[in-house]
Amino acid sequence: MTANNLITVAQARSALAKRGVGRRPWDYAVAVALPHYETPETLPVLLDLLRLQTVPPYVLLIDTGSCGQTVRELERLRAADCEVHYLRARAYRHPSAPVTTALDLAMALCRSEYLFLTHTDVFPARRDLLEWLRTLCRPDQPVVGYEMSPRPGTNGWRNVVSHTCTMLHMPTLRRAGVSWSFERYWESGEAEPQGEGYPDTEQPFDRCIRQAGIFPYLIGHDTNHERLTDANIDHARSWTGLKRHFHGTPEAARGYAQLHWALQAAKERAARWRKEASDGR
Repeated sequence: MTANNLITVAQARSALAKRGVGRRPWDYAVAVALPHYETPETLPVLLDLLRLQTVPPYVLLIDTGSCGQTVRELERLRAADCEVHYLRARAYRHPSAPVTTALDLAMALCRSEYLFLTHTDVFPARRDLLEWLRTLCRPDQPVVGYEMSPRPGTNGWRNVVSHTCTMLHMPTLRRAGVSWSFERYWESGEAEPQGEGYPDTEQPFDRCIRQAGIFPYLIGHDTNHERLTDANIDHARSWTGLKRHFHGTPEAARGYAQLHWALQAAKERAARWRKEASDGR
């Protein structure tokens, strides 16, 4: 072997690090919590967009009860920078409890300083999204994200952070004992469900952070029943719920059309970002 064909140990380690090989979960500045249910079609391009971020994250993909065929598809996504976990509870007392359980698991598994929460139908629209959110999220401002979408018959959704596109400073939240648990929420004296879609996934977390004197820094407003696009994200809302509860309906058909165009835009964006990365930009 000639000298020109030799590479140093440092060069080899650098090349492996760029692919995530040999890096531990705690070597990543940001982890991503990605609850999932029966939407494997969104994951390849979403993982592409996350890996192409200027601060590439470590992904915690947590399935909440998908069928065996979907599980086999998820297993193909397991990688050095993507853990795949499964929740198989027999029953829940609230329809959003599988998601809150997944988010609590992600917080327990997070070994990075920052944890980014998102949905499987939310595609980053900017390559520096995680880097930018990290500049906003800090010990004195540990929760940064979008306000949850409106709920009829209540004002309890106002000023409540969603889990659509949210960055958390985990050391601060751990010290405050924050969780997403609905069981904790009920046992703390909160009323049973009231109004359409309320309480939802966000209410247990909101109660915890406010009791700890933590108030979210809101950077946008989530919507219902429509595709949300802005400078930060493209949210083909809400594909998981439409597939689960409205299969075969006109609502699901409209949701699929929204998802189709969001996926197309995401694939084009990933190709552009990949070229930028290869050009060193």
